[in-house]
Amino acid sequence: MKKILSILLKPFRFFKFHHYVTLLAIAALGVFNVQTSFDPIIQKFRQEKEIHQSFDKWWDEERAQEFRNVGLTPNDTIKAQEFELYKERYKVEKPTPIIEDRIEEMKGEFLDWWENQGGKEQYAKEHGNYPTDKQYEAELKKWIYNYTDKFLRYRWAYQPSRGNTESWLTCSLLFPSAWSFIFFVVFFMFALIQLEKRWHAIFVYIYGVVIAIISGFFVDLLVDTSFFGQFASQRYMGVSLMICFLLGANVFDKEKDAIPSYVSKISQLALAGSMAIDWFLNPGIFNAVAVESPFFFALGGLAGYFMPHRAEGNAKQVVTEQKNEEVATPAERTRNMINKGLEAANNGENENAARLLQYGLTALLQEEPVKFMEVKDAVNKIAMSYAEIPSTQWIEWGATAKQKKIPEAAITLLEKGLAKETDAAIIRRAHFDIGELRIQTKSDVNAAMEHLSKVIKENDSDTLAEQAKKLMETGKDILVQMAYAAPKQFKVSN
Repeated sequence: MKKILSILLKPFRFFKFHHYVTLLAIAALGVFNVQTSFDPIIQKFRQEKEIHQSFDKWWDEERAQEFRNVGLTPNDTIKAQEFELYKERYKVEKPTPIIEDRIEEMKGEFLDWWENQGGKEQYAKEHGNYPTDKQYEAELKKWIYNYTDKFLRYRWAYQPSRGNTESWLTCSLLFPSAWSFIFFVVFFMFALIQLEKRWHAIFVYIYGVVIAIISGFFVDLLVDTSFFGQFASQRYMGVSLMICFLLGANVFDKEKDAIPSYVSKISQLALAGSMAIDWFLNPGIFNAVAVESPFFFALGGLAGYFMPHRAEGNAKQVVTEQKNEEVATPAERTRNMINKGLEAANNGENENAARLLQYGLTALLQEEPVKFMEVKDAVNKIAMSYAEIPSTQWIEWGATAKQKKIPEAAITLLEKGLAKETDAAIIRRAHFDIGELRIQTKSDVNAAMEHLSKVIKENDSDTLAEQAKKLMETGKDILVQMAYAAPKQFKVSN
């Protein structure tokens, strides 16, 4: 549980002030979308509850007695029939709060008014000509828009068939599904943190806002085609194309090795994830968004390739590093390398971290005279970091530390290597070394006995097994001594 919590909290270790501000804004956006999405559903539940409560009151106080007055017993069947009639009358006075259901009801109501209640005649009187089917559709849409414009999820969304281009400024504040919002939170923060290592953060925000606004224009272009024309009356919202743009910028750069390979791979997988969400989980018009996603990913790639790196920060860093290289001693360079490796590990730069730490700790272990406390401190920090270091390197470090007579560091290094190693011979030797060191230092002798027993279990007749048996005898003696050690006597004087 502790490890899982540590992994979950890891990204927050290197968050800056504007990251928290961004998360706060995203949280507010999430609350806004939840409220606007679920408010009609909540109202629907309240309406159903109110219908039942008001009917029960009316039934108990009035209607049941009316049946008794005419000689009928008001049983459950009669009550159920009366409830359905009451519900219909109630909904005539207070229509359903579910917007989509209300639109369907309005279509039927408008058709009835148009055909049977003088709607056509009124149109002809006002416009001086008898209405065509096209004019009927236009009047129906106008009537429905008057209703839907009361709700932000309709008024702020972009509908290509309506041509409400002013909604390009607001449609990115709405999300079509919870999946889209979760995807946005994760990968916008990922893109922001990665891109600001090369750009100033302000440019990431500017690109994001601009792409979010103009994405409606590109969706409009695709919906004008025959295949996607069927979705022209649907609502476009969200920031899928903006996220794809930023992900593309995370993949391409002029400078070799400027982008870690894992960042590039995650960005490419995220593109596929975004397309899958828009194609399979979101309704019709988002199929057009899925088709346009690779195009925006490529646009982002161009921006990433041609956008210059942050000049000021890089220049200062280069000058500082050059000065440090000129004045630093080999020992200082070694420690600087370890510190930079630990920082890279905390920032998720695994390849860079592993390279720096391997060079740094190897050099530290070779120093003469050995700095015992510095080695132990460095080993503990590296062991607790998230750097991906090969198991053979851990074990090699452990063997060196054992040779240099730094048993605590050697045990830590060997145990780290043992947890990942797959070669049976290397594993057996590591078990022996850990057991030997623990016996020699009398550090957790029981654990030492377990390690040595694994050595013997693998092969009980070779030289290593014989040495392990001797060490186990020593370990037993230590355990006996510890068990029978006399407690200190304290004399109490009056």
